Amino acid sequence: MDDLEEDVRATAQSIEADADRLAAIEDEKKTLDSADPRLLELSREAELISKRLVPKTVAERALVVEKQG
Repeated sequence: MDDLEEDVRATAQSIEADADRLAAIEDEKKTLDSADPRLLELSREAELISKRLVPKTVAERALVVEKQG
């Protein structure tokens, strides 16, 4: 496996981990009362993860384009 392929795989794994965490946060938020202070904390974490996802997916696409030449 070359370095570029390794980068694509690592980026995909990072995206998947963020998506999994985001899904877990949203599942947990569904169980909380709207007055629960943890709701705000979880919402902030979800927002931060979401903001990280776009640059990662853009980078992944760029790596794939480079790999396909």
